[in-house]
Amino acid sequence: MLWGQHATPRKRFADVSLTHAPLPEVPKEVREDPAVNRTLRDHAHLFKIVTPINVGRFEELLADHPNQDFAKSVVRGLREGFWPFAEPKPDEFPDTWDERRDPPTEDVARRFLRDQRDEEIALERYSPAFGPDLLPGMYNMPVHAVPKPNSAKLRLVNDQSAGAFSLNAMIRPEAIKGAVLDGIPCLGDILR
Repeated sequence: MLWGQHATPRKRFADVSLTHAPLPEVPKEVREDPAVNRTLRDHAHLFKIVTPINVGRFEELLADHPNQDFAKSVVRGLREGFWPFAEPKPDEFPDTWDERRDPPTEDVARRFLRDQRDEEIALERYSPAFGPDLLPGMYNMPVHAVPKPNSAKLRLVNDQSAGAFSLNAMIRPEAIKGAVLDGIPCLGDILR
């Protein structure tokens, strides 16, 4: 099996796409946030949208999809980036937050994290270094190296739930009810 041994999905994505609501757009409060807009304008090179999907061809293939609102929202996300079902930043959250953690003490884990960072930067999925301080509107969440199941190899974990001002704290549970957020193998099963 291509994606691994997981529970059989209840629905295929092709079926779900027929009735799924459009994916959310960036809320007006975020689009109009001066700090966020200044950072995006002054540092656009840090916020590339990278996908292996030929978006123009994908859009052509979806031209006769029966749920055009949903199809167009997916294409928009591939071009502009996806909004993660999050609410605008709560008033009690700071404009900028660094939840950085100390590097691991083990050499193997430190080397793994450096190598992963360098690979992600080379593939343009992580931004290159831009200085020691976060820019206005940015949040930095910790990364960890954890062992893969039944293996001596490590895997990278971006911990979006860490700390008092986590990114995941801005997502209402009901907004993602029913979504399986448990990695690529589960996603593959859902899309199958």
